[in-house]
Amino acid sequence: MPSTVVAAPVLAGAPAEGQVRRARAVVVTRTIAYVFAVGMLGFGLLPIVNAVVRDRPLWTLVVGSVAFAIAALAFVRVVTVAMKHPWRNQTVRQTAVVVGIAIALPVLVDADWQIIGFLPVAAVTVSLRPRYGLLAALAVLAVLTVERGLLGVNGVAFLTLQDLLTGMTLAGIIVLVAFVEELFAARAEIARLAVTAERSRFARDLHDTLGHNLSAIALKSELALRLLDADPVRTRTELLDVHDIARESLRDVRTVVKGYRRDSLERELSGVQSVLVSAGVRCEISPLAASLPGPVEEALAWAVREAATNLLRHSVASRCDIAVDVTDTSVRLTVVNDGAGQAEPDTHGGSGLAGLTERLNPLGGRLTAAAQPNGEFTFTVDIPIIQGRKR
Repeated sequence: MPSTVVAAPVLAGAPAEGQVRRARAVVVTRTIAYVFAVGMLGFGLLPIVNAVVRDRPLWTLVVGSVAFAIAALAFVRVVTVAMKHPWRNQTVRQTAVVVGIAIALPVLVDADWQIIGFLPVAAVTVSLRPRYGLLAALAVLAVLTVERGLLGVNGVAFLTLQDLLTGMTLAGIIVLVAFVEELFAARAEIARLAVTAERSRFARDLHDTLGHNLSAIALKSELALRLLDADPVRTRTELLDVHDIARESLRDVRTVVKGYRRDSLERELSGVQSVLVSAGVRCEISPLAASLPGPVEEALAWAVREAATNLLRHSVASRCDIAVDVTDTSVRLTVVNDGAGQAEPDTHGGSGLAGLTERLNPLGGRLTAAAQPNGEFTFTVDIPIIQGRKR
């Protein structure tokens, strides 16, 4: 079946392609953030250059350079962590170092160091939780503003506004990287879930389709072997039925792989009746009283198929009654057979009822299957028609 060969690489390749895209996006966004952060740290070189050009005392140059280097390393650490996990309070110590040095340098060393006031604003904004980070950023701006006023720096209001805008811009770029990573992680998870859902659909449809058909093939083949010498004409008829069911199974598998299988309830009822009669089970089906919405009819067709498969596998029935009762608001499928529990137990387990329940859930349907004290087995499916029509 060529279609099965085509489907597998698509399912396997989707998550891998998503991971590659995510890795590329992470590299690009992190590189941009690092370049911007390091570029902003370049403003810290201006006080050092001024100290050399204006021939300031050597200790101011050394102390300022060392302190700024420590603050820069601490800020890079804050940026690195915040690009993965912003607002987690994971770099409180490094943030405190940046804030302390940015406030202390203008007072203790040289007023030119007030130019790095945006660093503590960005650090507290991305490091602390949003509520506390914003309050801390406003507090840092207030301290810097008062400090500049006391130091007699020109353009205090302009510098404060500049620190606010620059710091928030830097913080926004850092947090944006984290958001981009989360976005691509979410897309990768969605792709993984889509692949899982498609595999589940394929397994469910394949089980429901082949389970019934293979049971019918096994039954008719066994009957043909018993009739081989006694009734060659009947044997030929049963073998032709086996051939037709095998071809139908092949077609059904192909349509399952392509994902657009649609079952007709009337056709399914007719096929089930034929198989059960061949198995020696008297099968009576009430006529369909009304047309049904497509999704409802398809779900009922799967239910009839599953009920017949369970009957053949798990009971030695001589009678089976199938009825479809339709009202203005709901439809009920009832399958009743005798001989419940008299067949040999299935030691391999199965997933037919679970798969059928998954089909009924989107339609608001309900499945009930239970053996009765009188030896009968009742299989009932209820589906609201109004909800089925909406879908």
